[in-house]
Amino acid sequence: MKRHPWAENIVGTAEKVGLTIEKICGAFCVACFAAMTASAILGVFFRYVMQSPFMWTEEVARYLQVWMGFTAISIALRQDRHIKVEVLPRLVPSVIAKVIGYLVDALIAFFFIVLLKQGYLMTVNNIMSASTFQVSMSWILIAVPVAAALTLIQLFLNVVKRVFSGFAPKSESVA
Repeated sequence: MKRHPWAENIVGTAEKVGLTIEKICGAFCVACFAAMTASAILGVFFRYVMQSPFMWTEEVARYLQVWMGFTAISIALRQDRHIKVEVLPRLVPSVIAKVIGYLVDALIAFFFIVLLKQGYLMTVNNIMSASTFQVSMSWILIAVPVAAALTLIQLFLNVVKRVFSGFAPKSESVA
């Protein structure tokens, strides 16, 4: 296979964009976790120490957990940390293993496209509001299409890196 220097630029750009998205999502997840923890501690303190519980702390913590969990999906996909079956690619020739890998990526993309579409429809057709504080549930439900879109972007970038890394010149390691 012929090596092309432009392929290295494509792989590098895909890596930078993916890492930037991962860092933003990671910072958002850390902020959600910190706010979720603070909300839970506040709820416990006012319920058991002050004997005057806040009704909203549990709900806020729950919604932050939803946002954190959905946002973290794109991080796990980029880092290849999702649960997967690793036995089959080891048992078949490498060409078939690559085809299986691309087939799995296509199935993942199909799932997240459906999730994006249905999450969007669920969000825009929502008429509910949160029970303890009057905010539209659309703000919570939009976590689904946002996470699906971020995950699709990361999946696309991973596939671009995998495809073009075969064309990129091998970098020489300095000892």
